Amino acid sequence: MLEEAIEKLITDVRGTYVDCTLGGGGHSSAIASKLDGGLIVGIDRDQDAVEAATERLKNFNVRLVRSNFSRLDEVLDELGIEQIDGALFDLGVSSHQIDFAPRGFSYMHDAPLDMRMDPSSGMSAEEWLATETEEKIAEVIHRYGEERFAVQIAKAVVAGRASGAINSTKQLAEIVAGAVKTREKGKNPATRTFQAIRIFINRELEDLEIALGQAWVRLALHGRMAVISFHSLEDRIVKNI
Repeated sequence: MLEEAIEKLITDVRGTYVDCTLGGGGHSSAIASKLDGGLIVGIDRDQDAVEAATERLKNFNVRLVRSNFSRLDEVLDELGIEQIDGALFDLGVSSHQIDFAPRGFSYMHDAPLDMRMDPSSGMSAEEWLATETEEKIAEVIHRYGEERFAVQIAKAVVAGRASGAINSTKQLAEIVAGAVKTREKGKNPATRTFQAIRIFINRELEDLEIALGQAWVRLALHGRMAVISFHSLEDRIVKNI
């Protein structure tokens, strides 16, 4: 979706554009290559992402900031920017975060159960699963993962933690697999649960709604937002905004 999003996003090659999900800088690099005197502001809460993007974008006119995109107003005010010509959101977890096992985002690697996009703040998935009630765990998995076996999974998690900490992605994936009675073809049974926990502990949907609202208000005349979303919960928020 990169080319399609950028094609629709850029209306002024000398304008100011915000990449609200900077990641490794792939989208920002593509936008920058089409600008002529324009500026890109890149935002990401992940320090590793900001460092990677800094190297990749060193030859472009950029301002890269480590922050949550829900603080877009604050970031722009600090940079002295009143209006923007475009904002890009590429939602969900980045490939770097999934591929880097120690971050604990994926059931594909056995790793510490973390899942925080900013490892320096907030509660990890391990900490949350160790202290939350069975009812709340079920609610989160059902709401954010749209998982029909949420109650069974929550019961299995609580039973599992009674005999020791659930501190690895492999442990959690095995617990979920044991609780899910039927599996979607071609999909790991832990997919929805991992998605749900990640979305919840990172406040992804709440922050998305805040950020979209702030970006909308900051758009200059003829400015545009481009949003790439991957599941129905994000998509609903984007369409409503």
